[in-house]
Amino acid sequence: MIKQPEITVYGSNWCSDCRRAKKYLGEQRIHYTWRNIEDEDELGQKAYNFVLKANEKVYGKPKRKIPVIEIKEKEKTELMIEPSNIELAKRLGLATKVSKKFYDAVIIGAGPAGLSAAIYLARDGYEVLVIESSTIGGQAYITNRLDNYPGFPDGITGEQFAKNLHKQAKRFGVELLVPQEVKSIGPCHEKGNFDTCTFKEIITNSGESYLGKSILIATGSKYRELVVPGTEALMGTSIHYCATCDGPFYKGKEIFIIGGGNSAFEEALWLKNMAEKVTIIYRRDEPSASPVLQEKIEQTDGIDLWLSTEVIELKGETKLESILLNHKDKNEKKEYTPDGIFVFIGLQPNTKFLQGIINLDKQNFIVTENGSKTSVKGIYAAGDCRKGSSKQAITAAGEGAASALLIREYLKTV
Repeated sequence: MIKQPEITVYGSNWCSDCRRAKKYLGEQRIHYTWRNIEDEDELGQKAYNFVLKANEKVYGKPKRKIPVIEIKEKEKTELMIEPSNIELAKRLGLATKVSKKFYDAVIIGAGPAGLSAAIYLARDGYEVLVIESSTIGGQAYITNRLDNYPGFPDGITGEQFAKNLHKQAKRFGVELLVPQEVKSIGPCHEKGNFDTCTFKEIITNSGESYLGKSILIATGSKYRELVVPGTEALMGTSIHYCATCDGPFYKGKEIFIIGGGNSAFEEALWLKNMAEKVTIIYRRDEPSASPVLQEKIEQTDGIDLWLSTEVIELKGETKLESILLNHKDKNEKKEYTPDGIFVFIGLQPNTKFLQGIINLDKQNFIVTENGSKTSVKGIYAAGDCRKGSSKQAITAAGEGAASALLIREYLKTV
């Protein structure tokens, strides 16, 4: 019997990536020891210091990226920081496989749009494969709480919402390939084209190939990065894009939030539960957040809103020392010293692998007509990656269901 390596996972209970890594290890029946860096005892302090030293060893700076996974095997010790499930699988000699190579529908993305479509199609008896590069549930998974999704009068956490979708999809026989990133899609053979080939080929970054009669692109989107001098050096230490992941590091501290939309305002309200002071920075004269959220911000002590203000520069090498802002309405530039910065300045679609294959707009969102039909017959798009989508979980789920109905009609012709 091969001896299993000794594995220790360092992280925090609020960290969604920590929960994902632990869940994956548990599903594979791999024993591990959990060390919570927020425990107030000696073990917790040692764990916190270990995370800082591990990040410094890997990145050259004492960052606070978690989870940190320590793998001891024989006399060798290896550190993995924020590993994906597929990276863990490769390191531990595991393989992620599905039962077939050919499906009626291949859905790329396991967020509300992709899983809703999968549930509809699988329930009708079609063979469905869902390929997800990261975490089942997409952006919804890392959302602290969904309060406006119908059917949950008391709200539901993003994590539980994603689990429910996953469970329902599995009940109808949907196969899920996680984590795998799609590298390209194309016709069924090299000399063919989408017009002459009934099947489409999907190739993942691991080199695996799958065939589908139809494809639904539901890859979602990610937060657009802040691009000003000084950001690269501070990424992961003082600049963050996930409030639920990094917010608890700022208990009792001061943070700036960049952005003026719903996401920025929602996360400001949530972060105020931990931070002593929250300041929202927005470059335009008026915020684009909903009136309800604007009112909540106005009524919450400890949250300031600075309009007509843009970020000029960030200073600091291992941690944020200061941020230089331009108050355009006052024609004044001034430096401030918050402890951290959270950025919510819009979304960019996860569609890089589709360039040159289907029509995209200037921002790389997928152009569709008649609902979710793309420029290629048999390929559909739904959710946040589609041009004109409303970037809401409920509408993404609706688009997924509507796409499934179109795909069902298409499958009758091939």
